[in-house]
Amino acid sequence: MSRGDIKIVDVGGRINVPVRRFRTSEGGTAILPGEPLKWNIVANRINAYVIPLADGDPQIGVDYFVGIAAGAGTHTASASGYVDVYLDLPGTVYSARATTASTWDTQREVDLNTGYRISLDIISSAYTANVADDLGTSAIDGLQIVGGNFSGYEVYFQSLDGASWRGAGLGAA
Repeated sequence: MSRGDIKIVDVGGRINVPVRRFRTSEGGTAILPGEPLKWNIVANRINAYVIPLADGDPQIGVDYFVGIAAGAGTHTASASGYVDVYLDLPGTVYSARATTASTWDTQREVDLNTGYRISLDIISSAYTANVADDLGTSAIDGLQIVGGNFSGYEVYFQSLDGASWRGAGLGAA
């Protein structure tokens, strides 16, 4: 993916966003700063490492968004590593460019779409906010639009509890 696709635009009243270190898996996809990460889930259990979000993520009850990579992952093809992550917390607002600029180029479009749920797309190796795909009709999309900047095609969003590590509810069974 590319560096800096997702940015934090509001820290929800905090002075800064806490950074936590997470494990990354050997042979895993490279992780660059600014990429959104999720727990790796296998058989309804959280593995001990994080991976980048895939196209169409996060989905409620399926993906557990952890936060945004603060640096690059240190894993290699033959060794696991670590990545520092700006932890997703309530009130944190992120921005990403709209997948299709023409769907996010007026204040009216920002106003009409605020409150709708979305997911992220991967277009030309960059994460974008999917504001063009049946907006408002998906009950499983894990992000909610909270505003935006139409002149820069920036969509502002927050993660919903059911698609965040905060609401994962997974543990030893």
